[in-house]
Amino acid sequence: MKKISLLLVLTALCSFGCAPAVPPRSFPPPTATVIAATAPPTGTTTPTTTPNPTTSPTPQPRLTPVALGPEREQFPAGVNPLTGLRIADPSMLDLPAVLVSISNSPPTARPQAGTSFASWIFELFIGTGTTRFMGVFYGDLPRRIPNTDGGCAVRAAQAEPGSNWVGNRVWLDENADGRQDPWEAGVGGVCVELLDAATGNRLDSTTTDSNGYYFFNVTPQHEYMLQFEPSPAYVFTTPNVGDDDEDSDADPLTGRTASFNGGAGSGWAAGLTLLNPQPQVNSPSDIAPNRTYVGPIRSGRLTYNDFHDMFPASCLVYASAGNGIRQQLHGCEIIFGEQPNVSPNTALLDVSHMKELAEKSKIAKQPVNYSGNLFDPALPSGGLPAASLLVYYHAFAQSRWQYDPVSTQYLRETDDADGKGLLHADTDRLTGRQLAFDNVIVVLADYQIYRHLQYDVALCCGLEGWAFLFRDGQEYKIRWSTGNRAWEKQSGLLRPIHFIGDDKQPFPLKPGRTWIGIMTINSTVKDLGDGAWKAFFVMPNDPPPDE
Repeated sequence: MKKISLLLVLTALCSFGCAPAVPPRSFPPPTATVIAATAPPTGTTTPTTTPNPTTSPTPQPRLTPVALGPEREQFPAGVNPLTGLRIADPSMLDLPAVLVSISNSPPTARPQAGTSFASWIFELFIGTGTTRFMGVFYGDLPRRIPNTDGGCAVRAAQAEPGSNWVGNRVWLDENADGRQDPWEAGVGGVCVELLDAATGNRLDSTTTDSNGYYFFNVTPQHEYMLQFEPSPAYVFTTPNVGDDDEDSDADPLTGRTASFNGGAGSGWAAGLTLLNPQPQVNSPSDIAPNRTYVGPIRSGRLTYNDFHDMFPASCLVYASAGNGIRQQLHGCEIIFGEQPNVSPNTALLDVSHMKELAEKSKIAKQPVNYSGNLFDPALPSGGLPAASLLVYYHAFAQSRWQYDPVSTQYLRETDDADGKGLLHADTDRLTGRQLAFDNVIVVLADYQIYRHLQYDVALCCGLEGWAFLFRDGQEYKIRWSTGNRAWEKQSGLLRPIHFIGDDKQPFPLKPGRTWIGIMTINSTVKDLGDGAWKAFFVMPNDPPPDE
């Protein structure tokens, strides 16, 4: 399990508490075959009245957090240098990135498909009150992940723990190896009960959110246990495999953990494997529910050349482009709408074709090197509290990042592009889970006018500017750079944008995925107090042409 220390929780905008108590339920034993690479132990999810779990795990080793990067040789084999995380298939790191132009308007394009799988996502303003995403897909390919809930209501509202709490994640162990791999998703709607260790009595109940996280407020010096109660669609994976940070702690027969002290400051995770195929829960906007794809894809922008230059040999994918722009773009694939007369959201990139494009883009005898950033799980000093970040590009293009101290990630909310500013969870169409990113960075750059409503943002190469990093509930004012370092000078090749401190040394990002919002150099990022921040986009000087 990923152990989580007790936190002094930052004050956030939302003050919603735990989900209401859920009465105990009893399920019949499952009889179907587990869908997994390796079948986990057979058993039942039926709760028992035994006050203690049937397993008595021996103490397990803890992982030692280490910094990775910034140079390629400082990343272990199988670790993505854009995230600092292990990937499922290390051979995918030999293929160049696929850069995909993803629509964010009209709102019927949402939820987009595949956004949670991108190593990085750039968001930029494209005029008429809208933004567009550039997804950098490198390493793990997008896939559909079953969104079968755990039998209870999915906890939807942001909740904050107190000063003493215990919590963690219920996750879908897709390969059934008992390990919480970085590419595996959480399971929402699993009932979790907090029990008194001495009597087995229930003290509190909650459910997991869409990414599988839960928590309870606890009292130091009191002994507790947890009981996980998934629906019969799941069985528990093998517990106590490997180290204590990425294992499962639930007894396969009872769903209970070992007892623990409320002041110990640790969290408890549960791994589940899915039984027989469940009905796919599709988004109403999913026009191709039987396909796995990224999109919808929209037209290209001149800035895309800067992204392409940052990722040598990458394949740039978009859906057409304006006259005079199309001729300048270094695209490798144009995806046309399949039903343009029906919807503007029918340009889709199938993931199988995405891999083919990456394979065709690879340059012989030129290894892929997208290193250059430092990843360190240790929290840098000098940060300011940042429990939320409102990103305001336009009245019709607003979003918010809400820090979740349980997952230690920022959760994305988006509007309905109607000017009301009402925000709701932003999800991935392929998974149904809310978007959660480890780093959110606001970059200030020069929006240069090519023609009215057509901008070319100056990012690459040899440039530098201000940036604001949000990680682990903290804000840091840093700098972005596309300047050449020793490797670039020696190889003659470029690498992605990197982030530095005032000392010009790499500034540590948190291991995980990164969202980069690009604003004008006159835009502002303000501390509103009480941990709330706002990034406000100032329009570039773009007067309409004379009529």
